Amino acid sequence: MIDPRRLLVLRAFAAAGSIAEAARSLHLTPPAVSQQLATLERELGVTLVDRTGHRAVLTAAGRLMVQTAERINADLVDGERQLAELTGSLTGPVRIAAFQSVMRDLVAPALQQAAICHPAVKPAFTERYGPAAVDELRQGNLDLIIYEHDSNDKPPAGPRLAATPLLFDPYRLVVPAAWQVQPRSIRDLIGCPWVGGPPGTACDRLLQRLLDGTDPTLRIADVCVEFPTVLALVAAGRGAAIVPRLALRDQAVRAFPHIDLGGRRIGALYAHYRGQAKPAVRALLDVLTTTAAGIGS
Repeated sequence: MIDPRRLLVLRAFAAAGSIAEAARSLHLTPPAVSQQLATLERELGVTLVDRTGHRAVLTAAGRLMVQTAERINADLVDGERQLAELTGSLTGPVRIAAFQSVMRDLVAPALQQAAICHPAVKPAFTERYGPAAVDELRQGNLDLIIYEHDSNDKPPAGPRLAATPLLFDPYRLVVPAAWQVQPRSIRDLIGCPWVGGPPGTACDRLLQRLLDGTDPTLRIADVCVEFPTVLALVAAGRGAAIVPRLALRDQAVRAFPHIDLGGRRIGALYAHYRGQAKPAVRALLDVLTTTAAGIGS
């Protein structure tokens, strides 16, 4: 008789890509994961993990048993959903990750509302975003992440991951209050210094795209990860910047909402099983969707 718990360890290894990462997602030690996999191999009489190369990889038999593990995991989620429907009660933890600029208007109000509507659902928040957060979700360390992407780009995706769009957040051009300019477009600031984001971020890609080939003297004076830092430097006269509307606060900057720069799309990414999210995750998604609708475009 196969121990389904060991199959789920094999599933975690397949998702994580290494024994060390699987151990981290399962809150076990790497030797414990290796022992569980070895025991499963003895029970089945086949090699599931090829350990002869530089890194351990699944064999054909291992990939087959991962499919079995996926079906078992989907059955567990389906059972949890049916139990929630039977009892009318939603319970359990939801590990959620998001980034700073959606906390005030989206995530914090949604968590507050979820505590009222679903008191037995226990969200646990961590500040994380980007590809690292998607990897954590794929490995099972997170249940739901809030993502952003430039409206010209595609949302993040992956096997067994589903995305729910939440809202459109338009970009705003901001300049120091002391600058005596009235730009009609971003190209009116050619030759000016800019405060930008790290390479590959939504705002960095936008700035490079809008000024590509038009400003050979494009000068990124400062590079910041978080928008409050960007706005503080703009207020200090360091340069102009492009920030999402949700990031704007009461800093001493001038914004030009009449200049259409597009925007970023914000959504929720989560694991699905036979097209279904875990009931507690679904409940939090519904609250996030309602909260986002109240923000508007």
